Amino acid sequence: MPVLMLSLLCTLATVARPAPVASMSSSEPAQHEELTLLFHGALQLSQALNGVYKTTEAQLTEAGDSLGLYGQALGLLGQEVSQGQDAAQELRASLLEMQAHADKQSHIVWALRGHVQRQRQEMVAQQQRLGQIQERLHMAALPA
Repeated sequence: MPVLMLSLLCTLATVARPAPVASMSSSEPAQHEELTLLFHGALQLSQALNGVYKTTEAQLTEAGDSLGLYGQALGLLGQEVSQGQDAAQELRASLLEMQAHADKQSHIVWALRGHVQRQRQEMVAQQQRLGQIQERLHMAALPA
């Protein structure tokens, strides 16, 4: 942008050169005033353009910074999503393992219930035999 301003001022300076001294006329003060106004206008334009340039540059810098922050935030979110997926996979694996243990324990409990039921039946049968034996012993111990 500064190069553009310098080029504009140089162009104005070459176009607006004063006339040679030999041809002094009454319009020379008017031309001098016009040149002064022209240079003043060019200076104001260059200052305005410089302000616009600086404002635009600041906005672009701010936008770049914001974009960088958004990129970092997106990267962090991506990492968290990845970690969440890893954790979910670990939970699935743990759940499957716990299911395998639950199934095995369920089978063991079922088998133990069967054993307990058979033992109860055997105890009932043994109590009946014991009752029969005690009755025979009691009968044998009675005087005839």
